[in-house]
Amino acid sequence: MTSGGKKELRLNEQIRADQVRLIGENGEPIGIVSLSDAQERARTAELDLVEISPTAQPPVCRIMDYGKYKYQMAKREHEQKRKHQASELKQLRIKSFRIEPHDVAIKRNKARQFIEGGNRVLFTMMFRAREHSHANLGEELLLEQFAKPLSDVAKMDSRPRKDGKKMMMTLAPLPNLKQILAAREKEEERKKAEEARLKAEEEAARSLERITRILPKDEEGVEAEDEFEDDDRD
Repeated sequence: MTSGGKKELRLNEQIRADQVRLIGENGEPIGIVSLSDAQERARTAELDLVEISPTAQPPVCRIMDYGKYKYQMAKREHEQKRKHQASELKQLRIKSFRIEPHDVAIKRNKARQFIEGGNRVLFTMMFRAREHSHANLGEELLLEQFAKPLSDVAKMDSRPRKDGKKMMMTLAPLPNLKQILAAREKEEERKKAEEARLKAEEEAARSLERITRILPKDEEGVEAEDEFEDDDRD
């Protein structure tokens, strides 16, 4: 048994059967052969003989690279877990529509992090006492301070709706969010490269200006060169 509770497949000499239904390394059906024949075929191909269906009659075995197979299965499982985690529903609680602008910005930034991470976000706003008569203000806050500012990365999954003492709204990542984030990253890299180029040009211009101040034009030296050239012509 593996650490995750999954039963390991038997391979090579671990297989116990007189005959097996053999599948070749490229997935082609070979048919029923003796176990010794199947093992010899696997050795010749420098691969493993893996029992993929032990309860069949006879057991089904396949010739494959078992190490590569296990790596691909682990990679697939990891990707499935990542996708599952990415689809989680994150929740943000807002105590009142009278929330301070600073706190709105903090929660909006947190929501953006969740959404850019591939998560849906559920906003839950609470209403207390007389606030119930101002549900429109709560809806306006959710739409104007969260839905609209986040529309570059999220879409409305469910509009604000009041349920007793609370109002809820859900935002979900845009279908093309990965492309949007990749394009944004590329644009940021382009801007940084442009800024670095302009900075280098400015430094070069300042360096040239300093050199010009330190080494002013020597008119006497120029005249001396002219006289020297005249001597050559004589």
